[in-house]
Amino acid sequence: MKLWKKIDWLMLFFLLLIFAVGIYMAPNMPDRVPTHWNIRGEVDGWGSKYINLFLTPSIALATYLLMSFLPAIDPFRKNYEKFAKPYLYFKIFLAFFFVYLEIFLLYSSVRFSPPQGSLMFAIPFSLLLCFIGWILPQLKRNFFIGIKTPWSLVSDDNWKKTHDFGGKVFILAGVASLIAAFFGSVASFVVLIASVFVAAFATFIYSYLIYRKEKK
Repeated sequence: MKLWKKIDWLMLFFLLLIFAVGIYMAPNMPDRVPTHWNIRGEVDGWGSKYINLFLTPSIALATYLLMSFLPAIDPFRKNYEKFAKPYLYFKIFLAFFFVYLEIFLLYSSVRFSPPQGSLMFAIPFSLLLCFIGWILPQLKRNFFIGIKTPWSLVSDDNWKKTHDFGGKVFILAGVASLIAAFFGSVASFVVLIASVFVAAFATFIYSYLIYRKEKK
């Protein structure tokens, strides 16, 4: 699998452009800006403007580069060729996910209060869960992306069944979180956290049950 494509150069330029926007906005931003919100969507933490300007873009850039080159050291490198397109789409989606969060932070830094905090925060995370659910069944065995239980990593059959099940569970979690977003910040936060925990735990247990069944 070719690790770096033309579209990756475009995404790299786009992510670096976000840094340029931050540098441009820095002189006109307050020195102290909102950096954390509580369960009700109220600001309860303040920090330097440079946190909101450059932390999220740095995470976005590092994540994109890691996802682009980690397959080179994966013992299952050849398996990436079998899900190359979904993997590329997921990298791009994550990049835009972080860019959205950066826009959210910059807006909050200027206005000090985000509009409809629960919707602005919960909707992208809910869509991320749905996207994870979409990509999981398409993944082949590897060490860097997917549901890596002790049992899925040693069995192609366990990997496939675990990820087919996980795909459905994470989509349900995303839909539940998306619906809860329209019922206020508290409900949105509780459902989002609970959905992620239940989806991850259920998938882990399912992988173990498949292992027990195969063992018998």
